[in-house]
Amino acid sequence: MHIRALTDRRPLEAITLHSGAGAAALWLAVLWQELPKLAYGPLCSEAQGLLGHCPLCLPAAVLTLISFAGGVLLMRDLRRG
Repeated sequence: MHIRALTDRRPLEAITLHSGAGAAALWLAVLWQELPKLAYGPLCSEAQGLLGHCPLCLPAAVLTLISFAGGVLLMRDLRRG
């Protein structure tokens, strides 16, 4: 029995690409939503949001972390050969 899925990098590449694209789209939505508030104070300052952030910040931050982690793993795999 040959298990190729565990050593194949294509799923990791797809996850990294899609999470990066999703993070970019969410950060653009955050900027679009919070841009009028930028002139008056911090970019994201929701009084009722999670830790003072708007509802889009948490998924954008999580997708950014997933994308960076996937990129680090892909770079590590490329250096190993």
